[in-house]
Amino acid sequence: MSSSPSTSGSQQQPPIILYHYPFSPYAKRIVWYLHLRGIPYTQCLQPMILPRPDLSSLLGIKYRRIPLLSIGRDVYLDTRLILSKLEDLDLPSLNPKLSAAPGTDALALQSLLSHYSIDGGLFSRAAQLLFSLDNPLLRDPQFLADRAEFVAGGGNAPPNKFSREEMAALGPEALADLRDYCQMLETTVLADGRDWILKNTDTDNNKPGLADIEAVFVLHWVMSLPGALPKEQFNDDKFPRVWKWVERFRVAVGETTPTQQTAAQKGDGNSKVATVKGDKARDLILGAGWNEDSEKKEVEAGEAIVQFHGLKKGTLVELWPTDSGSAPAHRDVGRLVSLDSREVVIENEKGVRVHAPRHGFRVKPSSQAVASSL
Repeated sequence: MSSSPSTSGSQQQPPIILYHYPFSPYAKRIVWYLHLRGIPYTQCLQPMILPRPDLSSLLGIKYRRIPLLSIGRDVYLDTRLILSKLEDLDLPSLNPKLSAAPGTDALALQSLLSHYSIDGGLFSRAAQLLFSLDNPLLRDPQFLADRAEFVAGGGNAPPNKFSREEMAALGPEALADLRDYCQMLETTVLADGRDWILKNTDTDNNKPGLADIEAVFVLHWVMSLPGALPKEQFNDDKFPRVWKWVERFRVAVGETTPTQQTAAQKGDGNSKVATVKGDKARDLILGAGWNEDSEKKEVEAGEAIVQFHGLKKGTLVELWPTDSGSAPAHRDVGRLVSLDSREVVIENEKGVRVHAPRHGFRVKPSSQAVASSL
């Protein structure tokens, strides 16, 4: 592993670069957070489908999901880890952190909303509604083949199994689940007339928090897709508190006028955010120091995965998500830097340290290392 000096303790803030494409609902989670906190960053826009040579060729990152966030030579995968890092790290910002306080019921609600939206299947249900829409992407064989490979994970299902007709047939069930979600918010969390999930109208800092990002991102996405939600089932008469909450959120993140909406579609909607090409982003990243001094962290011997595989610092490992985008071609390989109950860090051949959450990701000795030991 390389020994480039860490920026820890340095006055110079390593560059923050967001790799994303504008229509990604997951990328919106990070864009909104950075906007609400007033954290300065640069963006490197990516195509909706593979290949993405800015990542695979220039940074040696095979992970195929969007977004990714780099802070110096540390690159963070998965929005749940990215958001937690943005909360934990001491970064220059204009506004306070957004998470609920540790050890509180509010933090429990925030976490439950995150699990409901992602692990609980709400987002997957919302995605099924796309196949009932008259969207040119759904007639594009390249897009369909890309998403078929993405969903199949290991590549065991051929692209023609990703049938528009079969997915569209799931639409009525998806609508029922989304209606249940709106009903839950309407009659429980928002029932007392509060402006935000964790903040009532009489609080001093009346702005959305991380709990709002967790709760709103799926609804925000499907509500922006014309025809996705039947108006007779989803409207401001049936769910007035939910509709007003979503609109307040759109105002808070600057998505209220046609001009702002167009800007958001082209990038992040913030004219102050610089956009760089992939080679410039690479130079900024590889020319920076580490954001975290991961060398001081350990590969914790008590972790079951460490004991099972006999992992240690420096072991050549493979790292990939377990739910989607997990085909062998998208598994990152690198030397193990650290591993604990929350996070795994590897360093790849380009000298980039890739951080992934333990939840939803798998790590094991690389097949290259296994082959060399035979």
